[in-house]
Amino acid sequence: MDMTTQDKIICAAINLVREHGYKGATTKRIAEKAGVNEVTLFRHFGNKKGIVEAIVDKYSFTSITSDTFNREVKWDLEKDLHLLAALYQDQLNQKRDIILIGFKEAGVFPELDELIAKVPSQYIEMLTSYFQEMIHLEKMRPVDPHVAATNFFFINFGYFLLNRRVRPDGQEMPREQFLKENIAFFTNSLKLQ
Repeated sequence: MDMTTQDKIICAAINLVREHGYKGATTKRIAEKAGVNEVTLFRHFGNKKGIVEAIVDKYSFTSITSDTFNREVKWDLEKDLHLLAALYQDQLNQKRDIILIGFKEAGVFPELDELIAKVPSQYIEMLTSYFQEMIHLEKMRPVDPHVAATNFFFINFGYFLLNRRVRPDGQEMPREQFLKENIAFFTNSLKLQ
């Protein structure tokens, strides 16, 4: 399947930012790597910030999983958290380049920081709503749903960082082991007594 012009530009931008940083990935370089002229890039995205916004939107967690969430959530705490953690790990791995670029460029370009911050915010928002409903259905202890969501996010994001930044040599805990052990631990703290 052929890539669209927008996809070629997005792919080129991700590769160049990874190699040269946000500042070094000029619109001219991005256009050359994508095999288009700079005018085409501007017509599709307006500027480099527009490309980054398109990257974040394209790899947004909620846009990819909201249908799955609505279709597959069973309102069973352990099964649902396993599903939500697995989906999130898949999404983190799909957009690992842009996330790692965000860390590399942190503080240098506030607009990039703002865009990257959307990714965990969307996941935490979805989890908060889920925990609110589980409390309402009396299927878990009445805790602060936002605190529970934030903690669950940190467990999952921590696993991603551990494997991508702390242990990039491949010495990682297998994903299924991580999911099984950490979800069991987390759900035990939320179960009704």
